[in-house]
Amino acid sequence: MCLIAAMDFAALGNLLLVILMVAAGLGAVIFVHELGHFAVAKMCGVKCPKFYIGFDVPLGSMINNMLGREGEFKIFGIGIPRTIGPPITIGETEYGIGILPLGGYVRMLGQDDDPSNINEQLRESQVAGNSPDSKTIIGPDGKSYVVDRRSYLAKSVPQRMAIISAGVIMNIIFAFIFATVAFKIGVPYEPSFVSRTAPGSPAWRAAIVPGDEVVQIDDIVKPSFAEELMGSVTLGDLEHGLPFVIERDGKQVKLQLVPEQGEKLARVGLASGRSLQLGPPAILRAHTAAAQASPAFELGDEILAVDGAPVANYAEYLSALLKKSDKPVTLTVLRGGKRPADKPEAAPEGGEKIEIIVQPELERTTGLVMQMSKITAVQDNSPAAKAGLKAGDFIERIVAADDDAADDAPSLTRDPFTLPAALAELGDAGKEIKLTVRRGANEEGRQGTEELTIPLRSVDWVEEPIANNDPISAPALGVAYRALTVVSEAKPGSPAAEAGLQEADELQSVEFIPPADMKDKPKKLTFDLSQGDKKDGYGLPSILSELQLFPPGTQLKFTYKRGSESLDATLTPVASEDVYSVERGILLQPIQRIRVAETWSEAAHRGRTETVRSLTMVYRFLSKLGSGQVPVTMLGGPLTIAQAAGYSAFQGWGKLLIFLTMLSANLAVINFLPIPMLDGGHMVFLAWEGLRGRPANERVVMTMQTVGFVFLISLMLFVFTLDITRLFSA
Repeated sequence: MCLIAAMDFAALGNLLLVILMVAAGLGAVIFVHELGHFAVAKMCGVKCPKFYIGFDVPLGSMINNMLGREGEFKIFGIGIPRTIGPPITIGETEYGIGILPLGGYVRMLGQDDDPSNINEQLRESQVAGNSPDSKTIIGPDGKSYVVDRRSYLAKSVPQRMAIISAGVIMNIIFAFIFATVAFKIGVPYEPSFVSRTAPGSPAWRAAIVPGDEVVQIDDIVKPSFAEELMGSVTLGDLEHGLPFVIERDGKQVKLQLVPEQGEKLARVGLASGRSLQLGPPAILRAHTAAAQASPAFELGDEILAVDGAPVANYAEYLSALLKKSDKPVTLTVLRGGKRPADKPEAAPEGGEKIEIIVQPELERTTGLVMQMSKITAVQDNSPAAKAGLKAGDFIERIVAADDDAADDAPSLTRDPFTLPAALAELGDAGKEIKLTVRRGANEEGRQGTEELTIPLRSVDWVEEPIANNDPISAPALGVAYRALTVVSEAKPGSPAAEAGLQEADELQSVEFIPPADMKDKPKKLTFDLSQGDKKDGYGLPSILSELQLFPPGTQLKFTYKRGSESLDATLTPVASEDVYSVERGILLQPIQRIRVAETWSEAAHRGRTETVRSLTMVYRFLSKLGSGQVPVTMLGGPLTIAQAAGYSAFQGWGKLLIFLTMLSANLAVINFLPIPMLDGGHMVFLAWEGLRGRPANERVVMTMQTVGFVFLISLMLFVFTLDITRLFSA
C-alpha cells in the first residue's frame, strides 16, 4: 500500500514538473516576442505604461455579461482577479502576469493593435502645441496634429517598423538559442531504421526491407524519423520525389522515392525502427501469448536471444520468430541492465539474464474467403519483377511446379489471405510455381493469358498492412494485390458460414462488438468497407489485423448486399487452424538515440541548422496547406500545442527546447504574414505610409482590418474545433 502511494506521488510529482516545464516554455516564447517589441520601443524613446505576459482582463465582468447579468461573476463569493499576483511598477512601466494566458502585450502610448483606431491613438497622443515634448505629425486625413514626442505615432516610419518587427526577430533569435542549448544538453530522437514497409508503397516497391537505415534524405544526414524524415516526405515533391540514401549491411544505396498521397498525408510507406526492449507490461493485451508468458515480462526487459541464438536487432529477432511462429520459443532477456543516460545506444551493464517461454498464438479468423483483385504493385528485383509481372495483371492460378497433380491441384489464389504464407513455405523449400496470368488489355483491347514458371525466394521478414487500406503482399513472389469485398466462399463450418454469408455477397461495413468486460474500448468500432479501393477507405486486411487487438469473444457484425437486398450477419471469430501471430503480442519500444554537441561551437552549428529547417518547414507547410497534400485538418490550436509541448517535456528539457524552437519559428513566420492585426499587417500599413507620406485612409484601413479580424476569429474557431474533435475522438 505504501509502495503504491509512493508510486502515485512520484507520478503526480512528475506530472506537475512537466506542467511547470510546459508553462515555463510556452511563457518564454510569448515573453521573448513581447520583449522584442518592448526593448526596441524603449530604445526609440516610446513610453510604455504596461508590459504583461497574459492579458489582465476583467474575466468576472465578461462572464456575467455573457450570462446577461450585471456586476462581477464570483466563485464562492470571491471575484476573479485580473492578474496572477500583484503587478510591479518599475519606473514608468507596470509589469505583471495577466489572468488570461493567451499571449501577452506591450502597452505603448499612442499605439493600438487595431490600426483603424487611429483617431483614438491621435487623441491619446495629443498635447498642447507649446509643449517642449511635442511633435507635429500628419494624420490620415492630411491634417497636422501635435502629439507627445514619446508616443508611438511621433516616431518615424523606420522606427515603428523596427518596433513592430522586433517581436518576430526576437522569436528567430531565441529559436536559435533554444536549439543551441538543446543540442548542448542532448536531444532524444528516433533514428530512421526501418521495421517494415507498407505493401505496395514506394518504399516497398524499391525493395527496402526491415533492418535498413535511411542515412540521408534530401540534404539531411542521419535524419530523425518523425520530425525530419516524415516531415520531408509530407512536404515533398509528389511528382519528382526525394533522394534517399539507404544503408544495408554496411553498403549504401541511392534511391529516388516519389511519395504517394496517403489517407491524410503523403508517405513512402516506412515504419520506424524497433528496439529489443519491452514496453510497459500494462499494455500487453491479456489474451496474447506475451501476457501469459512464463515467467512474466517486465518493463525494460531486453531481448538477447531466441532459443539460445543471439539477436542483435529487431530484424534478426523478427526473422527468428517468423521461422518458429508455430512453436514455443524461449526468449533470453536481460533484466535490470542500465545504460548511460546520455548514451542510450551503449551496451547495458549489470542486470541478470532470464529465460522466458512464450507459446505460439493462433490468429482469429472469420472463415470468409474473398475474391482476389489485380496486382497493384511489383517489387523491384523480386521473382515477380524478373518474370515480367506488372501492376494491372490478374493472377488466375498458382500451383507448385513440382506437384504431380499440378493440372488438377486447387489454385493457391483461392484464398488471397493465405496465399502469402503458402508461397513463403514453398520459397523456404526452394521450389518453383506455375503461374497463370491474364495481362492487361493491349492496344487492340484484347487480354492475353500467359503461363509462367517462377522460382520463389526465401524471405526472413514480415510484410503487413500499416495504413487502413494497404494491400496484401506475398514477399516470396514480390507482388502486392487487394482482396475485394465480394465473398468468394464461406468455409464450411466457419463462423461466416454459420452466420449465413455466402458466395457473391458484397460486404459494406463491419462493426466490432467487444465483450462487455473489455476495458479501454476504442471509440471507433464501425468501419466502412464499401470504399475499400479508396485511399481513405478500410480494407479487409486492416480489419482482420484490428481484430487481433480485441479479446476473444469479440463479435463482428457485417452489413452486406445480396443482390439488391441489404442484410446483416453477426459472427464470433475463432482461432484459425494454421495462421499464427509472428510477434505473439510482444510490444517493443522505439529505438532512441541522443544528439549531444561536444562543444558550444558544434551546438551553435546544429542550432542554426535546426532554426533554418524550422523556418523553412513553416513556409513549405503553409504553401501546401489546403492543396490536398496537406489538408487543413492538420492545423492545431492551443490544445494541440499544449499536448505536443507536454509530450516533449516528458522526454526532457532537450526535446522541449527543440519543440519551442519549432514553435518560436512558427510564431515568427505566421506573425509576419501580411494579415491585418498581425505584425505583418502593421508592416504593410507602415510601408504604405512611408511611400505616401501619411497614414493610410481610415476607411481602407477599417475595411482591411475587418476582413483580417473575421479571418483570424474564423481561423481560431476552426482550429479550436479541430482541437476539441481530436480530444474527444482520441
